[in-house]
Amino acid sequence: MDILKISKLKETFTEYIRVKFELFKLDLTEHLSNVLAQLIAYLVILVISGLMITFLSIALAHFLNAYFEHESIGYLIVAGIYLFFLLLVFYFLKSGKLKAFFETKLMENISNEKSKNEEE
Repeated sequence: MDILKISKLKETFTEYIRVKFELFKLDLTEHLSNVLAQLIAYLVILVISGLMITFLSIALAHFLNAYFEHESIGYLIVAGIYLFFLLLVFYFLKSGKLKAFFETKLMENISNEKSKNEEE
């Protein structure tokens, strides 16, 4: 009789481990699909924003060329604006503020994802 109980207990435990593993795989798949979907959405936004900035920059350069009645001064001014922003980014990288900002945002996204999963 004890052997039957031990065998049944072993079967139940094995089934429990299998179900827990399947649940873990499903949770991991759901989490990875959420992260991938968010990454794709950000990538689409980045591409569209990049195209928009490119065309607006060209339009601004043409406008400045016409305003200053010069063939290339508008492009130089727009390049100077981008150089300023690049130097600003380097400053924030060196100071660690940019890294801290992205770490904070990442941790907020992770904690929001955890709280959503816990509510379900």
